[in-house]
Amino acid sequence: MDIITFSHHIWDLMRSIAHGIDNTLRVIVDGFGVTMVQMRVLVELRHCQMCTIGDLAEAMRSAPGNASAMCKTLEKKGLVTRTRNPDDERIVLVTLTDQGRGLLQEIEKELTAKYDPLLAEYSSEDFEQILLGMGKLKEVITSLHHAFNANQRRR
Repeated sequence: MDIITFSHHIWDLMRSIAHGIDNTLRVIVDGFGVTMVQMRVLVELRHCQMCTIGDLAEAMRSAPGNASAMCKTLEKKGLVTRTRNPDDERIVLVTLTDQGRGLLQEIEKELTAKYDPLLAEYSSEDFEQILLGMGKLKEVITSLHHAFNANQRRR
């Protein structure tokens, strides 16, 4: 398959998948008073426990200014705390509050109750195939990216 055809198929599939995931999760997440992006921030913070704004922005593939604004909004809702690093005042550290952790648990409980029965219709092999395919896609995209960068350096 040539790169143009491949990229068009991937774009269409990724857009459709992202739209489907967003719509599926939004039904529940919106009911808890947070946006999908805010939910993603909360999930990222749970994984890293204490992140800098820069770390959070990198994990979410967003600009540090956007991550900072999002954290300010979440802080006003009582879901995160922002503190200055005592060793370097320029660095802002962000952590989940107990309220933020509780909200994540409530959302995940509702997601599980609503969607696990539907997912039970699929076998573990189905999910393994999906994950293997996505892993292979990531491998191909990474390979293309490295080849492009190597080619750019030669110029």
